Amino acid sequence: MRAFAFIAALVLTAGVRIVFAAEADVSPKQTVVLELQKAIRTNDKAWLAGHANYPVNYFGKTKFVIRNKAAFMKRLPLLIGDELRTAVLSQDPADVFENWQGQMVGNGNYNFWIRDIGDGEIQQWRIITINNGPP
Repeated sequence: MRAFAFIAALVLTAGVRIVFAAEADVSPKQTVVLELQKAIRTNDKAWLAGHANYPVNYFGKTKFVIRNKAAFMKRLPLLIGDELRTAVLSQDPADVFENWQGQMVGNGNYNFWIRDIGDGEIQQWRIITINNGPP
């Protein structure tokens, strides 16, 4: 019986180490993409509005500027169409386009642009632009 308990504890401990190692391999840049995908998947309005750097530019059938959290939450059904949702959810977090403006999560005309607005020591990734269709 003791041998079984020892082996079970060893297996459980090994599993925990594997999970921690896998989590440690995810960069902060990838983590924010995963969090954005989760918010899109679950329609988490509070997370999306709380992770925006206002004013946020919106480009779709119409163009406008979202000036604050209340406006973001009010317009959310208009902001995220099926094509944008699909583009963001199909994005590989390890393969995100990045340049001096930030990261583009999605593809082509359907994407979120996010930027690190932190102080250099602590990263604070925020939504700066939403592209929901061709110009």
